[in-house]
Amino acid sequence: MMARKVFNIIGLAVLTALAVLAVAPLFFIIYDVYTKGVPAIFALGGPWEFLTGIAPTPYDEKGGIGPMLVGTLYMTLLGSILGFIIGFPLGVYIGEMRREFFSKMSRAGVNVLVEFPTITIGLFVYAVMALSVEDLNRYLLEPLSGWLTAALGDWVSQFVGPLSGFSAYSGALALSIVMIPYVALLTGSAYASIEQPLREAAYSTAGREFNALFIVLRKAVSRVVLTAALIGTAKIAGETAPLLFTAFGNYYYAPFTGATAAIPLWIYYAAQSPYDVWITSAYGAAAVLLTIILTIFLIARVVAR
Repeated sequence: MMARKVFNIIGLAVLTALAVLAVAPLFFIIYDVYTKGVPAIFALGGPWEFLTGIAPTPYDEKGGIGPMLVGTLYMTLLGSILGFIIGFPLGVYIGEMRREFFSKMSRAGVNVLVEFPTITIGLFVYAVMALSVEDLNRYLLEPLSGWLTAALGDWVSQFVGPLSGFSAYSGALALSIVMIPYVALLTGSAYASIEQPLREAAYSTAGREFNALFIVLRKAVSRVVLTAALIGTAKIAGETAPLLFTAFGNYYYAPFTGATAAIPLWIYYAAQSPYDVWITSAYGAAAVLLTIILTIFLIARVVAR
């Protein structure tokens, strides 16, 4: 009896030690980013200057990440909306029709997409846009931009207009593809976990299958679906690889129809530069990006509870 208690204590101690070792790198990363990033923000002019100013040149003492912050928020917003619009119905199909052949194929596909190299997704979107952007501009975006500009003013051209080879919309499309499998898998698991009596009651009272799936049963898993959307948004907010071939990056405030800045891209370029002010700016940008992602995860945890 005593030996069993001793082995139990030893086993719990080993599991606790392994859990601490698994989580320790996360806390070291957070500690390193904030201990270097927060002083960097104040060294470059303070929070307001850093969050609104343009990137410093190698000879400046102050500067910010304003264009990068705006670009990241814009592309993340568009990417999360598009990713959810596609991922949520796909998840419902996977969860509700899980015994059908195409549902099984869809689940296998999104499982593969979760582990797919995101830089390959960026290359795919770049290739698609390179093939279609000329016709898209000629037949849709140029007439639409002209009509909206005449009706609403020149400010519309910052958002709608002929696209160049790199744009915020290409970046958002790549990010949405990255987000789709996270939303689909979590949504599918949530729908599959609904108890059969509740499912039968939903179908009997809703009248139509669409109402049962997307109105009645959706309310039963609404927290999980919202959590899936937030986790997917946090995932794409820090992505760099898909943006290398789609948004490309920029140092100034510019229309979203052309090359667009993003915080992950700025960190990637600045951190490997030989200029101290850029490296300092990269640490500050990392602290801002980490704050955004941790905030989204915190909201997801609160929603899940």
